[in-house]
Amino acid sequence: MIEQYFSRTPVIAQLRLGLLGPHLDDLATTLHQQGYAPNTIRRALRAGAQFGQWLSQQSYALDEVDQAVIERYLNSLRRSPSGKLPQAGSGLPHLLRLLQQRDLLSSPVAMPSATALDDWLKRYAQYLDDVRGAAVSTRKNYLPIAKRFLDACCYAEQVDWGALHAPEITAFVQKEAAPRTGGSLKVLTTAVRAFLRFLVFCGEIRPGLEAAVPKLRQWTHAALPQRLTAEQIEQVLATCTGNSPQHLRNQAILLLLARLGLRAHEVATLRLDDIDWRQGHLRLQPGKTHRERLLPLSQEVGHALAQYLQHGRPASASRIVFLHFRAPFRPFSGPSAISRLAKGAIERTGLPNLPRMGAHTFRHSAASHMVNQGASFKEVADVLGHHSLQTTGIYAKLDLDALSSVALPWMGEES
Repeated sequence: MIEQYFSRTPVIAQLRLGLLGPHLDDLATTLHQQGYAPNTIRRALRAGAQFGQWLSQQSYALDEVDQAVIERYLNSLRRSPSGKLPQAGSGLPHLLRLLQQRDLLSSPVAMPSATALDDWLKRYAQYLDDVRGAAVSTRKNYLPIAKRFLDACCYAEQVDWGALHAPEITAFVQKEAAPRTGGSLKVLTTAVRAFLRFLVFCGEIRPGLEAAVPKLRQWTHAALPQRLTAEQIEQVLATCTGNSPQHLRNQAILLLLARLGLRAHEVATLRLDDIDWRQGHLRLQPGKTHRERLLPLSQEVGHALAQYLQHGRPASASRIVFLHFRAPFRPFSGPSAISRLAKGAIERTGLPNLPRMGAHTFRHSAASHMVNQGASFKEVADVLGHHSLQTTGIYAKLDLDALSSVALPWMGEES
């Protein structure tokens, strides 16, 4: 069965030679029957082979594998800076389930329980949700920064908040800020202060330590928002004009981004109940600004959504609109998946690369087109869901006709 997922004979032979080699064909068959994608199956097979190789190196027999052995193996793997396990660890649960179902292990095993660091991050996520009422996008921005902050301060094994001092906080922020520009600088400092306030809330550090986060210089509206022209938008949309489930889904997603300026997380979390076909509008749930929005559902966007729902969306009990087109048919993991989809569509057109292409490129483009067509900032802010008109004000720099009428003539000599 593993021949369906690996074409090179030496690779197949190497997989079957290991301690767990005799069980990999069974694993591939089981995952295939459950509808998993080929990439997922290949990842699980490689993970099983690597685990079997480690067991042999450590002189373990299969019937000696227990929870302690699993944890020892996972601790030997090098984690990414975000704390995620490599593929050798993330693909292991499929194999463990199979071995347990076949009664090949001496005792029940599971992936190891969370570390002290994971427990703190979980508590912080609950604090952001229950105490601060933070939007999903805010939590997704803050949690990775909190994880890196803890790693930098060497609290991965033993959490000793009494050892946390201002110089460590300042050094972390300055190091993280070095490659950042624009609004990401504000996200960084705000996220670190929010985590420190959480520690104050828990009684772990003294109030006022959050003042150690340095203020980073940031020029308001210093840069032009990255955008695509109307012609470029049409080129991107033309990359998804087929009738396959993938094309129908991607076309609907890109139109929501390009025509309505939706945020990536708004697309990822859009529910079937949010589409009012009779009234012709979309209801966007409270998110970043904690306010519900109603947006008009144009004929073009509505038709694309209907085509996807009728001919492209797989049967599922989920109420989320957009799902993976391969089994298991789950919703997207988060807004980053939508942004990667948008970036891929832009790259397929062969357009020049922008430093930060993605879903927000379409949002900036939609706002710029509205401004240049005469829409007021209040109208643009209502569509985009901006809480303040100052946020929308950046698009004033893109109203070239209005700017040219107030521009002063150059008084210098011609060069």
